[in-house]
Amino acid sequence: MPKNSNRISKTPLLELFVRGISDQSDKLAPPLSDAVIHYLANILIRFSRSNNLFIKDNQSKCLPTLAFLYQDAHQAKTSYKRNISLRQLGDSALFIGALFPEHYANKGINRDYFIGMGGGAYCALGDANYGDVDTFYEMAEKFPKLINILANACSRELEYNANEIFALLERWQAHKDETVRKQLDAIGIVPAEFSLKH
Repeated sequence: MPKNSNRISKTPLLELFVRGISDQSDKLAPPLSDAVIHYLANILIRFSRSNNLFIKDNQSKCLPTLAFLYQDAHQAKTSYKRNISLRQLGDSALFIGALFPEHYANKGINRDYFIGMGGGAYCALGDANYGDVDTFYEMAEKFPKLINILANACSRELEYNANEIFALLERWQAHKDETVRKQLDAIGIVPAEFSLKH
Protein backbone atom coordinates (compact mmCIF):
# COMPACT_ATOMS: atom_id res chain seq x y z
CA MET A 1 0.00 0.00 0.00
CA PRO A 2 1.44 3.42 -0.93
CA LYS A 3 2.59 5.52 1.95
CA ASN A 4 0.05 8.33 1.35
CA SER A 5 -2.95 6.23 0.21
CA ASN A 6 -5.12 7.22 3.18
CA ARG A 7 -4.47 10.94 2.74
CA ILE A 8 -7.40 12.86 1.24
CA SER A 9 -5.62 16.12 0.47
CA LYS A 10 -2.78 18.25 1.71
CA THR A 11 -4.42 21.36 0.27
CA PRO A 12 -5.75 23.64 3.03
CA LEU A 13 -9.54 23.93 3.13
CA LEU A 14 -9.47 27.68 2.48
CA GLU A 15 -7.43 27.17 -0.68
CA LEU A 16 -9.83 24.48 -1.93
CA PHE A 17 -12.84 26.73 -1.38
CA VAL A 18 -11.12 29.75 -2.96
CA ARG A 19 -10.25 27.65 -6.01
CA GLY A 20 -13.80 26.30 -6.37
CA ILE A 21 -15.40 29.73 -5.98
CA SER A 22 -12.85 31.32 -8.34
CA ASP A 23 -13.67 28.72 -11.01
CA GLN A 24 -17.35 29.67 -10.73
CA SER A 25 -16.54 33.39 -10.62
CA ASP A 26 -14.53 33.17 -13.85
CA LYS A 27 -17.81 32.41 -15.68
CA LEU A 28 -19.20 35.83 -14.71
CA ALA A 29 -18.67 39.10 -16.53
CA PRO A 30 -17.22 40.81 -14.60
CA PRO A 31 -15.95 38.16 -12.18
CA LEU A 32 -16.21 38.60 -8.44
CA SER A 33 -13.58 40.66 -6.68
CA ASP A 34 -10.89 38.79 -4.77
CA ALA A 35 -12.29 40.18 -1.51
CA VAL A 36 -15.72 38.64 -2.20
CA ILE A 37 -14.19 35.31 -3.25
CA HIS A 38 -12.27 35.11 0.02
CA TYR A 39 -15.30 36.22 2.02
CA LEU A 40 -17.38 33.42 0.47
CA ALA A 41 -14.65 30.86 1.13
CA ASN A 42 -14.54 31.91 4.77
CA ILE A 43 -18.34 31.54 5.05
CA LEU A 44 -17.97 27.93 3.85
CA ILE A 45 -15.23 27.27 6.38
CA ARG A 46 -17.14 28.87 9.25
CA PHE A 47 -20.40 27.06 8.56
CA SER A 48 -18.65 23.75 7.92
CA ARG A 49 -18.60 23.60 11.73
CA SER A 50 -22.21 22.83 12.60
CA ASN A 51 -22.14 24.77 15.88
CA ASN A 52 -21.55 27.97 13.83
CA LEU A 53 -24.72 27.41 11.81
CA PHE A 54 -27.28 25.34 13.69
CA ILE A 55 -29.06 26.63 16.77
CA LYS A 56 -30.50 24.65 19.67
CA ASP A 57 -34.27 24.35 19.71
CA ASN A 58 -35.38 22.45 22.81
CA GLN A 59 -33.35 19.23 22.60
CA SER A 60 -32.55 19.31 18.88
CA LYS A 61 -30.53 21.46 16.49
CA CYS A 62 -32.10 23.33 13.61
CA LEU A 63 -31.27 25.93 10.99
CA PRO A 64 -31.62 29.53 12.18
CA THR A 65 -34.80 31.44 11.42
CA LEU A 66 -33.78 34.40 9.29
CA ALA A 67 -36.68 36.50 10.56
CA PHE A 68 -35.35 36.12 14.11
CA LEU A 69 -31.87 37.19 12.99
CA TYR A 70 -33.46 40.22 11.33
CA GLN A 71 -35.34 40.95 14.55
CA ASP A 72 -32.10 40.72 16.54
CA ALA A 73 -30.51 43.30 14.22
CA HIS A 74 -33.56 45.57 14.35
CA GLN A 75 -33.72 45.48 18.16
CA ALA A 76 -29.98 45.72 18.83
CA LYS A 77 -29.09 48.35 21.42
CA THR A 78 -25.73 49.26 19.86
CA SER A 79 -24.51 49.67 16.30
CA TYR A 80 -21.86 47.01 16.99
CA LYS A 81 -24.50 44.41 17.93
CA ARG A 82 -26.68 45.47 15.01
CA ASN A 83 -23.84 45.03 12.53
CA ILE A 84 -22.88 41.63 13.96
CA SER A 85 -26.51 40.50 13.67
CA LEU A 86 -26.78 41.85 10.12
CA ARG A 87 -23.62 40.03 9.10
CA GLN A 88 -24.91 36.78 10.62
CA LEU A 89 -28.19 37.32 8.76
CA GLY A 90 -26.46 37.93 5.42
CA ASP A 91 -24.07 35.01 5.80
CA SER A 92 -26.80 32.63 6.98
CA ALA A 93 -29.20 33.64 4.19
CA LEU A 94 -26.48 33.07 1.62
CA PHE A 95 -25.33 29.72 2.97
CA ILE A 96 -28.82 28.31 3.62
CA GLY A 97 -30.17 29.63 0.31
CA ALA A 98 -27.34 27.88 -1.53
CA LEU A 99 -27.20 24.58 0.34
CA PHE A 100 -30.59 24.01 2.00
CA PRO A 101 -33.20 25.57 -0.31
CA GLU A 102 -35.42 22.47 -0.29
CA HIS A 103 -35.78 22.71 3.50
CA TYR A 104 -37.54 26.05 3.02
CA ALA A 105 -39.20 25.23 -0.32
CA ASN A 106 -41.21 22.57 1.52
CA LYS A 107 -42.56 25.40 3.68
CA GLY A 108 -43.42 27.58 0.68
CA ILE A 109 -40.35 29.83 1.03
CA ASN A 110 -38.39 30.42 -2.17
CA ARG A 111 -35.07 32.09 -2.92
CA ASP A 112 -36.58 35.56 -3.15
CA TYR A 113 -36.82 35.40 0.64
CA PHE A 114 -33.09 34.66 0.97
CA ILE A 115 -32.20 37.33 -1.59
CA GLY A 116 -34.27 39.94 0.22
CA MET A 117 -32.96 39.07 3.68
CA GLY A 118 -29.33 38.49 2.76
CA GLY A 119 -28.97 41.19 0.12
CA GLY A 120 -30.69 43.67 2.41
CA ALA A 121 -28.40 42.78 5.31
CA TYR A 122 -25.23 43.24 3.24
CA CYS A 123 -26.54 46.53 1.80
CA ALA A 124 -27.27 47.77 5.35
CA LEU A 125 -23.72 46.86 6.39
CA GLY A 126 -22.37 48.89 3.47
CA ASP A 127 -24.63 51.81 4.39
CA ALA A 128 -23.39 51.58 8.00
CA ASN A 129 -19.79 51.84 6.77
CA TYR A 130 -19.04 48.49 8.44
CA GLY A 131 -15.91 46.60 7.43
CA ASP A 132 -15.05 46.53 3.73
CA VAL A 133 -17.95 48.60 2.37
CA ASP A 134 -17.23 47.75 -1.29
CA THR A 135 -17.33 44.03 -0.51
CA PHE A 136 -20.71 44.26 1.21
CA TYR A 137 -22.20 46.39 -1.58
CA GLU A 138 -20.90 43.95 -4.21
CA MET A 139 -22.37 41.02 -2.27
CA ALA A 140 -25.73 42.80 -1.93
CA GLU A 141 -25.90 43.52 -5.65
CA LYS A 142 -24.77 40.07 -6.78
CA PHE A 143 -26.59 38.07 -4.08
CA PRO A 144 -28.59 35.90 -6.54
CA LYS A 145 -25.40 34.93 -8.35
CA LEU A 146 -23.60 34.31 -5.05
CA ILE A 147 -26.25 31.72 -4.11
CA ASN A 148 -25.57 29.88 -7.37
CA ILE A 149 -21.79 30.22 -7.02
CA LEU A 150 -21.80 28.70 -3.52
CA ALA A 151 -24.22 25.98 -4.63
CA ASN A 152 -22.07 25.10 -7.65
CA ALA A 153 -18.83 25.28 -5.66
CA CYS A 154 -20.42 22.72 -3.32
CA SER A 155 -21.85 20.73 -6.26
CA ARG A 156 -25.47 21.87 -5.94
CA GLU A 157 -27.25 22.73 -9.20
CA LEU A 158 -29.78 25.54 -8.80
CA GLU A 159 -31.96 27.31 -11.34
CA TYR A 160 -34.24 30.25 -10.63
CA ASN A 161 -37.85 29.43 -11.41
CA ALA A 162 -40.42 31.84 -12.81
CA ASN A 163 -42.09 32.48 -9.44
CA GLU A 164 -38.77 33.53 -7.88
CA ILE A 165 -38.01 35.88 -10.78
CA PHE A 166 -41.51 37.37 -10.69
CA ALA A 167 -41.23 37.94 -6.93
CA LEU A 168 -38.04 39.95 -7.49
CA LEU A 169 -39.68 41.89 -10.33
CA GLU A 170 -42.65 42.72 -8.08
CA ARG A 171 -40.27 44.03 -5.41
CA TRP A 172 -38.56 46.19 -8.04
CA GLN A 173 -41.88 47.55 -9.32
CA ALA A 174 -43.12 48.31 -5.80
CA HIS A 175 -39.99 50.00 -4.44
CA LYS A 176 -37.66 50.79 -7.38
CA ASP A 177 -34.81 49.77 -5.10
CA GLU A 178 -31.45 49.94 -6.87
CA THR A 179 -30.13 46.86 -5.06
CA VAL A 180 -33.12 44.80 -6.26
CA ARG A 181 -32.51 46.05 -9.82
CA LYS A 182 -28.89 44.93 -9.59
CA GLN A 183 -30.00 41.57 -8.18
CA LEU A 184 -32.28 41.13 -11.19
CA ASP A 185 -29.40 42.09 -13.45
CA ALA A 186 -27.27 39.44 -11.71
CA ILE A 187 -29.61 36.72 -13.00
CA GLY A 188 -29.92 38.32 -16.43
CA ILE A 189 -33.22 40.19 -16.03
CA VAL A 190 -33.49 43.88 -16.95
CA PRO A 191 -36.82 45.48 -15.92
CA ALA A 192 -38.53 46.97 -19.01
CA GLU A 193 -39.01 50.49 -17.64
CA PHE A 194 -35.34 50.60 -16.60
CA SER A 195 -34.10 49.46 -20.02
CA LEU A 196 -36.28 52.07 -21.76
CA LYS A 197 -34.65 54.89 -19.79
CA HIS A 198 -31.05 53.70 -20.36
